[in-house]
Amino acid sequence: MAGPLLRSADVERSPRRSRWLRFAAGLVVLAAAIALLTSDAVASLSAAAIRSQLLALGAWGPVLFVLAFALLQPLGIAAHVFIVAASLVWGPVPGLLLSWVGALAASSTSFWFARWMGHEWVQARLPAKLQRWDARLATHGFRTVLVMRLLLFTFGPMQLMLGVSQVRFASYLAASALGLLPMIALDSFVGAGVVSWFFE
Repeated sequence: MAGPLLRSADVERSPRRSRWLRFAAGLVVLAAAIALLTSDAVASLSAAAIRSQLLALGAWGPVLFVLAFALLQPLGIAAHVFIVAASLVWGPVPGLLLSWVGALAASSTSFWFARWMGHEWVQARLPAKLQRWDARLATHGFRTVLVMRLLLFTFGPMQLMLGVSQVRFASYLAASALGLLPMIALDSFVGAGVVSWFFE
């Protein structure tokens, strides 16, 4: 009898432990975001500052760029800053490719953070009207995500919302890969040119 009772207690404690772990992780990320956004670090994240820092790093610059894009954009740093900076540092075509990889990495970071933190909680409380829309995301996710990407680009709440929905990650990633390209190309070729002309 003791064995089954102990196993039952472990099963009950396991979800509770998981919820507390997610809550603690959420608090850490929130505290980090607030600290970053209220510090002087944000002011130093101008295109010119990023350009000089990446050039000083040499071959490690592209790696650090993608990593910074993946971690900082979900915290509220505009994707446009990274894209323009990449084009100014490496040129429009390499900058576009690096920005595309960085934007997909940032999108994946937001998606999986939301899915790990809130998917079960949201799904258990989703109103009936939204359940029908959510079910369509599971079957027609690519088309929906593509339209949202074209309209909203890297809008943070959208990425978190898709993370707690039923959309498949493969559909999300494929639609993001296609939907992010037009704005990244515009920033890489036009935006970087405007910034370069303005500061000449």
